[in-house]
Amino acid sequence: MAPGASTARFAIALGLSAMLSACGDPAPPSSRRIEQHTRFEHWLDAGHRDAVAAYRIRLEGQGLADAVPMEALLRSSRRWHLCLHDEFATPPPALQPNIEATLRVVARLHDAGLVDPALARSGWRDARVNRCAGGATGSRHLHNNALDFDLPAQTDNVAALCAWWRTHGPKARMGLGFYTPTAIHIDTAGFRTWGSDRTRRTSLCVAG
Repeated sequence: MAPGASTARFAIALGLSAMLSACGDPAPPSSRRIEQHTRFEHWLDAGHRDAVAAYRIRLEGQGLADAVPMEALLRSSRRWHLCLHDEFATPPPALQPNIEATLRVVARLHDAGLVDPALARSGWRDARVNRCAGGATGSRHLHNNALDFDLPAQTDNVAALCAWWRTHGPKARMGLGFYTPTAIHIDTAGFRTWGSDRTRRTSLCVAG
């Protein structure tokens, strides 16, 4: 049986529920977080609790266990319900250290008021989920050193984030991608930026 198959029916039901809910009034952020926490607990109980605990212990050893809440850090993809995959995924042990530099950057961005760690939307993905999510063939998500986030609702947030990237990004080897003005990608695979067509010219840090 493929990984995640034991909870596929549960995932499909939740996905349909989420899509139906989207047709009406959107749930407030606090309600969405409660629902995500409930789904995370269900997933842990489906046989993933020990692996997640081991990952957390590894991060604790680096002082990073609370940089991003585990239920946000382990989200596989924004499209998990369409991909018929679990919402959450634990990266293989060999890839787990790769996220450390990115978590350190995220912690600094949080301290600067630019990123809410609880709004992480995608971390490690296996190849199948990455294809379904529309990720590039060389996506850093495959290597577990990338995180996607929704940005806080601040009108000047993009400008402030780009200013931080220009100042601190070279030393941090920070990659900053924009899917939309409120949906971003952060990794530590090299100082660069890109936008909707995956090229620098459409990045909100250089466009216009």
